[in-house]
Formats: sequence, structure tokens, C-alpha cells
Amino acid sequence: MSARTVQFYFDYGSPYSYMGSHLIEGVCDRGGAELQWMPMVIGGLYKAHGTQPPLSTPVKMEYMSRDLENVARHLGTPYRPRTEFLFNPIVSMRATLAAPQGAERSKAVHALFKGAWAEDLNLGDADVVLRLLDAAGLDGRSLLERTQEQEIKDELKANTDAAIAMGIFGAPATVIDGKDWYWGHDRLDMVEKILKENG
Repeated sequence: MSARTVQFYFDYGSPYSYMGSHLIEGVCDRGGAELQWMPMVIGGLYKAHGTQPPLSTPVKMEYMSRDLENVARHLGTPYRPRTEFLFNPIVSMRATLAAPQGAERSKAVHALFKGAWAEDLNLGDADVVLRLLDAAGLDGRSLLERTQEQEIKDELKANTDAAIAMGIFGAPATVIDGKDWYWGHDRLDMVEKILKENG
């Protein structure tokens, strides 16, 4: 019987994706599933579905600021509120796609998420991305060079288009076997239960 697959759709600009990135590998290990990291452009989802990010609603942002600190404390996840909440994560997501699925991509994901949400760094700065990838033991310059390849650009668009086609409207979203998907880091316990029950 082939292993089940779990696709973790995320955007580095999503702090809840950061929280989920600390959980998803354990969920897949315990549920006997192969994890695939799937960077996507969350802004593309908002545009496609005609929705607005929480940043556009002050009352939501006020709640989210408190909630993120509470979630981080609950999970024991390092977290630092950002000086400037918004940054352009495109270069970091393309660099992630340049790393092969598996251990290398996992290293890239964790290094870049940590930079954004535990160290308050700007992932829109290629030099920052380079330093973070190098510090993770990856060839940052090689990965950054590949961000200009059309194949990498197309893959990020394809991931975003696939998420839109499935009806995904936010991040993180976890897809089991390319079919059912679950929104939010707080649904990962449900994902694990489903994997164990139907494995």
C-alpha cells in the first residue's frame, strides 16, 4: 500500500502557517504520511475569492496580535511580534521551491519561518534570505539564483492555482491525498486523527 500524502500549503507572510510548521512533521510521522511543503501566494487566494486579509480589519488585527502570543505560548514556539507586519515573501518562497522536497526543503522552511516570526527579519530582502539559508546548512546562493528560473516561478503559480481550485482561502491549509483539506494550524490534531483512522 502506497504511503499517504499530506500537502502543507503556506505563505511565509502567514503567522499561523509558522505555528503549523512546528506541528505538521510530527503529525505526518505519527500518521504515516509523506509530507510535501507547498509554498503559495496567499494574496492570490484573496484576489481569486474576493476576500480580505485580517490586516484590513483593525478589530481582527487587534485580536490576532493577542492570539498569536497565546498560541506561541501554548505551543512553546519562539515568536516575536513583527515591527512591520507586512513583507514580500516571494523570493523566499521561490528559494524554498528550489530546494528538493524532503530534508532540504524542510530545513529551508524552518529557517525562513524562524527568521520572519521569531527574529523579525524581512524575507523580502534577498540578503536576509541568503544568510538564513546558509545558516541552515544549505547553499543559499545557489537556491537564490534558481529563484529567477521560469520553472520555479511557474511552480509557485501552479501551487497557488491548485489551492484556489480546491477552494482554499487561507493559510495554512493541509490537504490529505490531494482531496480533503483542512484550514488552520488548529486543525492538525484532526488531520492526525484522520490519518491514523484511515491509514
